[in-house]
Amino acid sequence: MTAAAASKRMRVAVAGCGEFGRNHARVYREMESAELVGVFDTDTTRAAAIAQEFGTQAFASLHQMQDQVDAASVAVPTVSHAEVGCALMALGIDALVEKPMAKDLADADALLAAAKQYARILQVGHVERFNPAVLAVEAIINRPLFFEVHRLASSRRAAWTWT
Repeated sequence: MTAAAASKRMRVAVAGCGEFGRNHARVYREMESAELVGVFDTDTTRAAAIAQEFGTQAFASLHQMQDQVDAASVAVPTVSHAEVGCALMALGIDALVEKPMAKDLADADALLAAAKQYARILQVGHVERFNPAVLAVEAIINRPLFFEVHRLASSRRAAWTWT
């Protein structure tokens, strides 16, 4: 990669170092257009482990990301999506929020209001639409009658405090 191309890389971070956060960190680390600047989790041991695994730093707080990153993935428990996403946008950081966007309509509205207030990009991740298996099935099935979905990952319902 040339020096000019390296300087145009988007500086990114990940808030939340569970399974989804780890996946975001891994993908950012593999992208030539992104520079994984750091990760954050209220569980500092988990954040340090993910930071070490992907050769980046563990931020001690969301506030440490300010002026260090352009965008961040919000991969915390759904109940905290609005709190963390709004805090990031208030810091001038664009946010990619894992789905579901929020725990309820009020939190979704808060995210939208913060994006507008701070003139930030807010995006909700829908990575399954790029899954090769899903793409292959689209050509075969175009009018499904129903879907059955099972969550296979454990859920982490820890209390999060953002400092």
